[in-house]
Amino acid sequence: MITICDTGPLVAYLNRRDPHHAWAVSIMKQARPPLLICEAILTEAVYFLREDGLMVDPLFQMLERDAIRLQFDMSAHWPRIRTLMTRYERMDLADASIVVMSELHTSSQVCTIDRKDFSIYRRNDRQVIDFVAPPKR
Repeated sequence: MITICDTGPLVAYLNRRDPHHAWAVSIMKQARPPLLICEAILTEAVYFLREDGLMVDPLFQMLERDAIRLQFDMSAHWPRIRTLMTRYERMDLADASIVVMSELHTSSQVCTIDRKDFSIYRRNDRQVIDFVAPPKR
C-alpha cells in the first residue's frame, strides 16, 4: 500500500520533543518506503522544524535516501485543489494536495496527525479517505 504523508508525522518523526514522536517513529518503521509527499508538505515541515530550532537537513536526508519522495505536480492539478479548497473552508494547500494525491493513488492511505479534518475530507467527492493517525487522547 502507498502511504501519503502529511506534515505532522514528518515533523513528529524528526522532533524528539514532539508529543507524537514515538507514534511517528513507529509508523515510519511500519510504512513501506517511500512515503509520498508534495512541495506544500515539504515547505510546512521545514517551517515547523525551524520554528522548533531544529536542523532541516535530516528532512533532506530522508529525500536523499528515498524514505520520502516528492511526487505531485501541482501545476497539473491546481483546478482540483481549488475546488477542494472552495468546498472545505478550512482546508489548506497541503491538505488539498494530499486529497488529490489520494485520488491519484487509489490504493493509498494518508498518514496524518489531523484526525478531525481527514475524517471530514472526501476524495472523489464522496469516498472516505483511508488514514492512519495517533490514537485519540
